[in-house]
Amino acid sequence: MTATFTTEGHAARSLQIFDEGEREMVRDMVSNVDDDDVFWDIGGHLGFHSCLVGQCTDRVETFEPTSVAADRARKHAATNDVDAAVHEYALWDANETLTLEPDSVATGGEGPVTVPARKGDDLVDDELPQPNVVKIDVEGAEPRVVDGMRETLADDQCRLVYCEVHRPAETRPSVEDHGATVEEFLDSLRDLGFTVETIMDRGLDLHVKAHAV
Repeated sequence: MTATFTTEGHAARSLQIFDEGEREMVRDMVSNVDDDDVFWDIGGHLGFHSCLVGQCTDRVETFEPTSVAADRARKHAATNDVDAAVHEYALWDANETLTLEPDSVATGGEGPVTVPARKGDDLVDDELPQPNVVKIDVEGAEPRVVDGMRETLADDQCRLVYCEVHRPAETRPSVEDHGATVEEFLDSLRDLGFTVETIMDRGLDLHVKAHAV
């Protein structure tokens, strides 16, 4: 499987990090996604996951709240002939606005930026279809996302959740900045009916796969 991405500006470094650290999780995703699945890419960034998994399924919903990154995700999806709907809001545990710190890729170096946030549970059925496969990579805010879509994740149709879990570090936010230890966050997935296994332990990051029992 191949995909084509532009490498203008800081995107080249972002793609290198993705290539070095995400291969195992992406390999598992594309091996387990069916062509009739609905895939939610939460924290879509530049659309790397969407463009690869989107070659295996017909319905991709990408969530990227910053306009610079969202625009690039749309361009990458078009380049790779992937039909991905890119939504410019964050998934969160409340319907509100958030202030994000500047990031060279996601915000074009400008910031802080204010973005809208939505609860995932409020979107299903009224606006978006129930997902079967979910990927979460939101820079430590994983507990917020899960708390906002507990009904969605507990639904029998949702069978797989892939997540990059951020451990505590001085240089960036972690799950502890959002009210949970790593183990408490993993337990929250287990409480929703998933078995959790580690795909890769990268030290500061933990890549996990939660599959329905």
